[in-house]
This record gives sequence, C-alpha cells and structure tokens, in this order.
Amino acid sequence: MTPAARLAEWLDVRPSEVRLVLLTFSGAFVMMAFVVLSRALREAFFLDRFDASALPLVGGAAIGLGLAGAGLFARALVGNHPRGVLRTVIAALGVSLAVLYPFVARSASMVVLFYLLTAVGTLLLTSGFWLVVSELFVVREAKRLFGVVSAGGTLGLLVAGTSIRPLLALLAPRDLLIVLIGLLGLSMLINEFIPRDRLVADAREPGNRPRRGEGIRLALETPHVRLIAAVILLISAASAVVDFQFKEAVQRALGSGPEMAVFFGDFYAWTGGLALVIQLLLTTRFLASAGIAWSVALVPLVVAFGSTGMLLAPGLVAATGLRGADSTLRKSIFRSVMEFLWVPVPHELRRRTKTVVDSVADAAGEGLGFLLVFLWVTLPGFSSRWLSVFVIGMCLALIALSQRIGREYFATLRSRLADGAGGSAMLTEANRGGDPLAPTLSRLDITRVLNTRGFEFDPAPAGVPAGPAAEPEDDEPDTLLRSGDIGRITDFLRLEGVRDPELVPVLARLIARDRLLAPASKALVEIGAPAVPGLALLLDDEGADFVIRRRIPRVLARISDPAADDALLVGLAAGRFEVRYRAAVGLARRRVAGLPGSETSPDVAVWQAIRDELGRGRAVWELARLLDDVEPDPLVERQLGMRGELSLEHVFRLLSLVLDAAPMRAAYRSLLSGDEEARSFALEYLEQVLPTDVKQRLWPFIGDLSDYQERQAIRPLDDVVADLVRTGATLFGGTEQREALRRYLNDSHGPADPLDPAGN
Repeated sequence: MTPAARLAEWLDVRPSEVRLVLLTFSGAFVMMAFVVLSRALREAFFLDRFDASALPLVGGAAIGLGLAGAGLFARALVGNHPRGVLRTVIAALGVSLAVLYPFVARSASMVVLFYLLTAVGTLLLTSGFWLVVSELFVVREAKRLFGVVSAGGTLGLLVAGTSIRPLLALLAPRDLLIVLIGLLGLSMLINEFIPRDRLVADAREPGNRPRRGEGIRLALETPHVRLIAAVILLISAASAVVDFQFKEAVQRALGSGPEMAVFFGDFYAWTGGLALVIQLLLTTRFLASAGIAWSVALVPLVVAFGSTGMLLAPGLVAATGLRGADSTLRKSIFRSVMEFLWVPVPHELRRRTKTVVDSVADAAGEGLGFLLVFLWVTLPGFSSRWLSVFVIGMCLALIALSQRIGREYFATLRSRLADGAGGSAMLTEANRGGDPLAPTLSRLDITRVLNTRGFEFDPAPAGVPAGPAAEPEDDEPDTLLRSGDIGRITDFLRLEGVRDPELVPVLARLIARDRLLAPASKALVEIGAPAVPGLALLLDDEGADFVIRRRIPRVLARISDPAADDALLVGLAAGRFEVRYRAAVGLARRRVAGLPGSETSPDVAVWQAIRDELGRGRAVWELARLLDDVEPDPLVERQLGMRGELSLEHVFRLLSLVLDAAPMRAAYRSLLSGDEEARSFALEYLEQVLPTDVKQRLWPFIGDLSDYQERQAIRPLDDVVADLVRTGATLFGGTEQREALRRYLNDSHGPADPLDPAGN
C-alpha cells in the first residue's frame, strides 16, 4: 500500500471522495493563506501608524461595511449557485487590491482603506467558501471529512505565517499585496474545478426575490440557526477582547512595526501548526465521541481557564498563551463543528442565512468586544486586565448554550430525517440501481453459493395435511373441529362461534390450514385471555409445528391482555427467524392498537433480542425468509426483495419498540432509498440514539464503513457456512443438507470460492 493510500485510509477518505477532498483541502489552504497574510499586513500597517486603543474604531467601521456586504452576498445567493457568487467576490477583491497596491501604506487613509477592504473581503471569502463546502458533502461525509478540509486551511495558515519573515527579507511589505492577488487567482481556479453534480441545483422561482432583512428574520425564526448565531456572537466577542489584550501586550513588549509583523506571523504559524495536528489527529474522533455539545463547549472552557490566569498574572506570556489556545482550538475543533452544524440545515435556508449569520453574528460579536474595550480601556483608561471578567462571563454563557445547541441539532436532524423519508424516498429496485445493502453484507449471494454446492433449501412446510374429510360422529364442537371437514368447520366457526378455552389446542391446530386460518384465529381472539397460556406454550415450544408457531403471533397481537404481550416478548428469542419476525410484528401492532403491554420490563427483552439478532452473522441475515404472506405493517410499505433486508427490517422494527417509532421508521426507509442525503441523515440519527454496543454491531450491516473496516468485516467462506450449520434448524429442513454442509467444511481441498472453482 502506498503512503498516500495509507494516509487516505487513516483519515478515512473513501476512493470516490479523494478528488473532492483534495479540491476542498486546497481551497481551504489558499483561503486561509490569504486570510492570515492579509490580517498580518493590515494589523502591522495599522499599529505602525495608530495606537492600539484606535482598534475599536476601525473595527466598528469594518463591522458596518461587513453587514452591508453580507446583505448583498445573501441576496445574490437566492436562485444562484454559491460557487458563482463566490467567484464574483474573489474577482472583486482581487481587482480592488490591484487598484490599491500603488497607494497602500503611503498615508493613514490608505492604511485604513486597506484594513477595511481586507477585513470585509476575508469575511465574505471565508463564509462563501464554507457555504460551497457545506453543499458538497452530506451530513455523514461532513462529520468525517470537515476536520480534513479544515486542516487544509490550517496548513495554509501555517505556511503563510512562516513565509512572512523570508518574504519581508525579499520584498517590501507593500509588495506582499501581489502575493495576496496571486492567492485569489488560485482560489478562483480551484472554485472552477468543483464538480457541478455535487452542488444543489438553482432554486430560482418567478417573483422569488429576497426581501430586505429576510436572512436575519429567517435566522431569528429558526431555533437551530438562532443558536448558531448566538454561539458565534459570544465566541467572537470573547475572542475580540482576548485579541485586544494580546495585541496590547505585544505592542508594549515590541513596539516596532516590522518586529510586530514578524511576531504575528510566527504566532499564527505556531498556532496554525498546533491546530493542524489537532485537526488531523483529534477533530473527527473528538466530534464523534464527545458529541456536538461538548465540541462547542471546549473553546469557552479553555478560554475561561486562561482568562482566570490573565486575572492572576497578566503579561505577554499569559496573553500569548490565552490567545494561542483560543486561536488554535477555534481554527481546529470549533471551526469544524460550527461549519458541520450548518450541514443539516435545508439548502435554501442555509443559502439565505449562513452568510448573514457569519457576518452579522461575527461582526456583532466583534463589535461587542470592541465596545467593551472602548468603554473600559479607551475612554476611562482602566486596566485591560479586568476585561477578563467579562470574558469569563461570556464563556459561562457559551457553555450553557452549547448544551442547548446539542439538543437543537438532534431535533433538526430528526426533522430532516422525517422530511426526507416519505413515500417519494422509497425508490423501486430499478431506479435504486442495485442492492445498497450488498456491500455491507457478505459480498456474495450465499443462496447461489450453496446451490452450486448442491445444497437445497427446505420447501415451505405444507402444514397439517387436510386428508379426506371425516364424517363427524356427533355435533359436539370438539368432535366437529377435529373432523377435517373444512366446510362444516368454517360454517360452525362463523355461525356458532367458540368460547370454550378447552378448545384452544384444537383451534391452534386449525390455524395451520390456510383456509381455516382466518376463522380459527378469530375464534381464538374471541376466547381472549384464557387462550393466551396455551398459545404461549406452543409459541415457546421449539418442537411444535412450525406452521402453527409462526401464525400464533398474529392471534396474540389482537388479544387485549398483558399476558399476550409477555408471550410475544418470549417469542423474540425463538430459534426460527419467522417466529421472531412475527412476534415483533405482533408487538408493533399491539403498540399501534393501544393494547395493554407487558407489566414487567419489556424494553429489557427487546434490547436483548436486538443484540442477539445483530450477533447472528451476515450470512444468516441474508438467508432469512418468510413462508407465509406478508401482512400490511406500519414499518414498511412493501418488501423490496434485497438480500438481508428482512433481518434489517426485523431489527428496525425491534428498535421502533424501544425508541421513538416515527423517526426509526423514517431511518429504515431512508437507508433503503437511493437518496444519499436521506441515508446520511438516517446514519447520523442512529449514531445519536443507539447504545454504543448496538451501534457497533449494527454498523457493519448498514454503516458508512471505511475500506479497512469493510475488509475486516468480510469473513472467510468457511466461517460463513459454519454459521449456517449452527443455525441449521432454522435454515435447512433435513439432516442430509446439514451433513452436506459439514462435509464441505471438512473438505480442505475445496476451492476458495465456490463461484470460481478454477481459482481465477
């Protein structure tokens, strides 16, 4: 395996994703290189001509311009691809820098103009880039790959930061604008190579013009987006105050413009290097293990701790350490999780609100931070040390918000799952393009394999043979029901009815006959609770007639007695798949009908059944089948005929008994649909709600496994057949078939693949 392949495997980048990841990684690299270089230059230019106390004034002006630019950006996104709007931003920024190049740094006004242009330009450039990226990946891809994409930006920050010193040795600070223009040209080129089939189509409608302030209104009306905005606002405010404390400490210690530019470049480089390591090694894993809430809370926790240090021992070391921790974690884990939070937001809502939120919330946060600095330091001249009290307060508020945003993310995910899993998402076999479960099962059609070895499946049991109709000796119900005269029995059950519990064993035998199934079942239901003990004994008896056992659950499903629920829970542990399947269907119907449930602990039995089912192996899953017709069921609309689907359906029906049934049904349908986005929402929802051990067992059947995990999940054919031998009572009807399987296992000279006897 090549080093590149090993790296892709370690980062869990799938072969089909390599090009897209390389493009977005490169785009993030160039974008952040532009951001850090332009920021270092504008801060050095500004602090060389103005005192640090003037930063709130120019920052406030940048906020005002940023709000206006964000409004124009959001209006342009309505009905247009984000890629096209981003192209316009890049071009306009490049032309503006080219015009400004001959005049920058010659006067204070040109320095201020350069500051404002780069501050607003980087805001729109960054927001536009991540808006494009959020439309390129579905939620599961985003959760897995946003850390890698963000690492490209961090690498760009690192490279640009370390390049400032050698560049300044060769060029005047003003000449670095040429480098900025070159970076914008690379951004334009990368933007053009983004695959169009990944972007959501335009949604322009006649007369669908954005109204003034619509983005802000939508953001405030949508809880998920509103919480994102609140988090961005507070974290930006806290960071602005910390940044001021840091820059003030640097100015006091260094003073010289070129020295400060070099220091800032080195600082951004070192923090970028640490952020890069965190992104590649920790971000994805931390997000998956800690969850949304704690991933958001990490930065405020660290900043609150560092600000406490600033209160106790202010100075360059404490300010640099605090700002370094803030910058490193914001560029790595925090940036990835905040961009990931936008992925579940519907496309049109995201286009109308993301740039506005990024600009307004970020600018408002910076404005709040600058206002605190202005009111505490600039006007009265108080020590900036005590600004840390405000920072700690904002961090505590952020920690509280992080818990809310974790809950709101789950609610948004559930809503999107329900929206995308309706009837339209259930595609036919033809337009689904194959079996989506096949890659995660045994990767071979086990039925075909066994047929090539001469193994045959048992035919559907014929049930109780009818035999010749016997003449009843009298009209006693017991004698009549045992007579075998289907016509007389049917008439008797329909006209006379049965109320005697003593006749339960006889009626149970009658449900084995297709023509008597309906009237005999009705008679048992009418007997009610007294019929349950006898039916429960038959259901739990592995030696009883299989036809009777697999039909008992439909009777128990209609009897209004808690004992019927208990009997079906016991049936979940039966050896035969169809008995387990029918028992789960019966329990689901009882829940829908509102019949009384078990008075013990039904969830314990269901979770155990789920774990047992997931431990049976993929080969056993593939051979699960039903001998009776499938009745209408709330979980599925129809059988799709895929290998392993019945077992998957059975597990999801069990899950719907112990978890919220509606989203679980939506998740099941989404997994079988051809909609990759709906499937991704289903996987993300399941990851949020399933116990860890259940998720680990279920994921090989349905999950987005890496190539390495898929290779690990594939078992040798002999192990597969060994599983089938162990479940022979379920899958094979006679001793000869099981002995044939054992002979195959003992045949050490058999071909590795029965489908390829020649070993090709």
